[in-house]
Amino acid sequence: MNPATEQRVQRLVTHLHGLGPRVVAELLTEFAAAHDAEVDLLDRLERYARLDPGISGAFGGDRFPHRPLMLVR
Repeated sequence: MNPATEQRVQRLVTHLHGLGPRVVAELLTEFAAAHDAEVDLLDRLERYARLDPGISGAFGGDRFPHRPLMLVR
């Protein structure tokens, strides 16, 4: 993914996350249905649900990394 697209995805995901779990669930369900991937979605959700939030937060996994500043001349 190119940096501009990655930054846009991060901004949009941050906004959706702020709208709450139902919006995120609706998006994931709609995407999985459109790509015939309901089983894959459930498998991935189960795997991610096993993550420990304390450990994830301790290592920065609960936020996007800061983007490096670039000098433009």
